[in-house]
Amino acid sequence: MTLGRRIILTLLKISDLSMVVLSLLISIAATGGARDLSGSLDILEVRVSIRNLLFTAVYLGFWHGVLRSRGLYQSYRLSAAARELRDLSLAVITGVLPLVPAAVLFHFQFATVDFLFFFSGATLIALILERRALRSLGRRLRHYGRNLRNVIVVGTGSQALDLASRLARREDLGYHVVDVIEAEPGAADNGAGAAKAIRQVELLIERQPIDEVFLALPLDSSQLMTRDLIGLCEEQGITIRLMAHVTSLQWARAVVDAVEGQPVLTIHSGPPESFGLVAKRAIDIVGATLALVLLAPLLLIVAILVKLDSKGPIFFAQERVGFNRRRFRAFKFRTMVTDAEQLQASLESLNEADGPVFKIENDPRVTRLGRWLRRLSIDEIPQLLNVLKGEMSLVGPRPLPVRDVSRIDVRWHKRRFSVKPGITCLWQVNSRRPKFDEWIQADMEYIDNWSLALDLRILVKTIPAVLSGQGAH
Repeated sequence: MTLGRRIILTLLKISDLSMVVLSLLISIAATGGARDLSGSLDILEVRVSIRNLLFTAVYLGFWHGVLRSRGLYQSYRLSAAARELRDLSLAVITGVLPLVPAAVLFHFQFATVDFLFFFSGATLIALILERRALRSLGRRLRHYGRNLRNVIVVGTGSQALDLASRLARREDLGYHVVDVIEAEPGAADNGAGAAKAIRQVELLIERQPIDEVFLALPLDSSQLMTRDLIGLCEEQGITIRLMAHVTSLQWARAVVDAVEGQPVLTIHSGPPESFGLVAKRAIDIVGATLALVLLAPLLLIVAILVKLDSKGPIFFAQERVGFNRRRFRAFKFRTMVTDAEQLQASLESLNEADGPVFKIENDPRVTRLGRWLRRLSIDEIPQLLNVLKGEMSLVGPRPLPVRDVSRIDVRWHKRRFSVKPGITCLWQVNSRRPKFDEWIQADMEYIDNWSLALDLRILVKTIPAVLSGQGAH
């Protein structure tokens, strides 16, 4: 470990514990816990005792162990910000929980429920801001040639050169490429070729400090060579990064997970699991709950009108295909006659939609009230219950009936099942009457570019789109 990294790491550890102490004091003061302590200066007059000092020392030691065990003092240079945020969130939960039994054991009156929630939030925010600031400082130092890591790139031909070029362009990562060792294609099958490349790595390690070794080797033909290089670096405490070339990925993303210390390469084509998806779910729950409460009078009126307009139940539940092709029953206000699904087979010849979906502009099965409910999309409101159940989201590709899904014959169209279906989506706010291919392309655009900001923009645009009634359903 270089001197610069040791200094930054020490600064990070001190800063982390300082943020914990600061958040603890602020939380006690903010939640009224300071009133349980003596004196008129509240939190500034906390009585100093051996018990308090010992507890604070042990508690900070515990926090350091938690942060360390979550890997928060390892390098995050190549990691997405969501990974550090996830690790911090889990560390905060683990760090706060011991206060519950400690409050009982040591009679800490300040440790109320309000305090625990406030302390958790304050600590998480403080650690995030502190680490963002230190990360910005680290990037600036690397820009001026400080805190750099010496790396070797080992790979076949263009893959090795391409990786070295990428590392050189990203000055913020702070990698200094010492050498690029090009292994001949199929070097694993050629003992001399593999041995030559491994010997070159050994010589470089002996001559100068090497922090990391990047391997850009095809897994199918270089397994033995990869194993030997990993063993070499493992023996000498050198970090090794495996750029596993399994296949070219057109849409999917690859991340590395672990099962009991063994690396697992995960390839997925939907949005990666992150704090953003947690926030999306929270928005779904809050938004659906508020909408159901605010729209309760309208829902009651519509329910009465549906019952008076035609015979049959108020709600219609149809089996739809959702996330990862799991089936669920989507709720709607009934807008058709009760035997609509049985009549659909006899109307197939009148289908006006292209692709696998079924749509008739003047569908004879739709009731008088149903036409108005569909035009204003009021019939979709009960799907807020599906959102609360976790089967749908407020925003996402529209869920298709089983009949339509069974007729999808283009394989990549099925990637729309890599996310939860939604009540509103991108094509609904941009063009309410798309062709099926345009519809699917809009779904793919949503999946590939998903963010909370995109969801919020779609939600905002949905209101005027619905009110204008342009091609609903």
